[in-house]
Amino acid sequence: MSIQIKDSNNNIVAFESKQFSGGERHVQFSADLLNTLNGHVFIQAHIQNSQDLMDYLLIENVLINQGLEIYLEIPYFPYARQDRVCAVGQAFSLDIMTKMLNLNTEKFPQQRKKLTVWDSHSVVTENLLHENTNFVEIENVAPSEIILQSAELKNILIADNTVLICPDAGAKPRTQHTAEAIHSIATQPIEIVYCEKKRDPITGKVMNSHVNATDLTAKTAVICDDICDGGATFIGIAEELKKLNCEHVVLYVTHGIFSKGLGIFDGKVDRIFTTNSLPQFENEKLTVIDFKSNFKSNNEF
Repeated sequence: MSIQIKDSNNNIVAFESKQFSGGERHVQFSADLLNTLNGHVFIQAHIQNSQDLMDYLLIENVLINQGLEIYLEIPYFPYARQDRVCAVGQAFSLDIMTKMLNLNTEKFPQQRKKLTVWDSHSVVTENLLHENTNFVEIENVAPSEIILQSAELKNILIADNTVLICPDAGAKPRTQHTAEAIHSIATQPIEIVYCEKKRDPITGKVMNSHVNATDLTAKTAVICDDICDGGATFIGIAEELKKLNCEHVVLYVTHGIFSKGLGIFDGKVDRIFTTNSLPQFENEKLTVIDFKSNFKSNNEF
């Protein structure tokens, strides 16, 4: 199920959802069950489409009207990539998305306790969530926290022959933070190799990629980013890395959409790591990190 609710005792809270013939969504909780709930609830919402979003808003409406405090986790935050208007005629989609999370009127102040997202695409997401919602606390889980939960990926990153690949200018803060986290458990700092890419502002397609290095012989390169959709960015970088004699190319993305499948990486990327923020399918080169954040408030528990 895309949305899971747990009560303050960590028991799953059941509800029914359905779609009417006219396309409208409907959710139903048992009245007897609602009467047993008190204090707070934890909601993990994997929002992949408009149906999931509407279901969440209906669920939240019921729980808020019941007087419950809300702890919400949205691992992959929808519309995070649409964090600005790139051309005339486009909507500011992320701004609208964050405002929708504040549609339901709270029964009492500070009922929305905490919202946790994983490795949001840019700081714009956090800024808009602070600006447009009433959540007392906003947490953006750093990719380093996720990466260090994978023993296999951690061992690759602390090896002496590994370099960390920053795919573009927007990924610099994320990459530098990850490098600092690796350095805290490694014998020496990890080298960062920076890349440059140019996108078409209308289509979003990558026009070219350039790796700022001259020779990576015998190196293992780990490309680190937040999202992989079609994969063109990473294929372009991987091809350039191979030309520089890189021995192994590893890709880590927090959110693996993989809309073109994983076959496109054959012969270019040797290993791929991602999280359980989105549904995945089995593949011999894919490792899914079963990440579990502690999205309870440090002040409450």
